[in-house]
Amino acid sequence: MTGETIRGLLDPLIGKSGSIFMVVSGIGPIGFATAEHKKLTAVEIRPDGLVRLERETGWAVIDPGEVVAVVWNGDTESSPGQFL
Repeated sequence: MTGETIRGLLDPLIGKSGSIFMVVSGIGPIGFATAEHKKLTAVEIRPDGLVRLERETGWAVIDPGEVVAVVWNGDTESSPGQFL
């Protein structure tokens, strides 16, 4: 995937509660909750091409070339289960 694709998928989720999962090649699914005080606040493509995800409580940097799927679940009461 490209950084622009990931940013395009995640930008509409800024400020929303739920959970975001990404399937990373060679690793598997990774995810983080975007709850009331942990909402996604920004998605930035860094000059080196990596994608920085910022939340109210921290941040993560992801290599977009290793991401093969992105899933968002807006239902904070349940797990998305086997979605892939």
